[in-house]
Amino acid sequence: MTTYRAVLEPVLSPAALAVLDRLTPVICALYQLEMLLDTAVPAEDHARLRDRLVSRLERIVAILPADVSPTANEIFTAVEVLVMDVLGRELRIGEEIARLETLTEVFRSDPYLYQLVRGQAN
Repeated sequence: MTTYRAVLEPVLSPAALAVLDRLTPVICALYQLEMLLDTAVPAEDHARLRDRLVSRLERIVAILPADVSPTANEIFTAVEVLVMDVLGRELRIGEEIARLETLTEVFRSDPYLYQLVRGQAN
């Protein structure tokens, strides 16, 4: 079995992967996960999960203004797909809003993360 990182690498931007790496402890705590990028995913599920990620991101990017980086949406979508499609857990709107607020504060408190999410750093 390979990892969720192997599913994400062909789909997400390097910036989104870097942010996910850096935020792994925070995201794992928020979502009560043991692992994030190192979660085992059967190879036969990779294509289906990539299709889900790509179709969701295409819908999101289509409505974003041209000057808004999609990186934050890549991160949230990757976590959502992991939780729902890999781990089979439900997400509740109220809890998600609270998690997004927490992650937003983490982004803003770290200048490098903030630049990555806004597409201003490599």
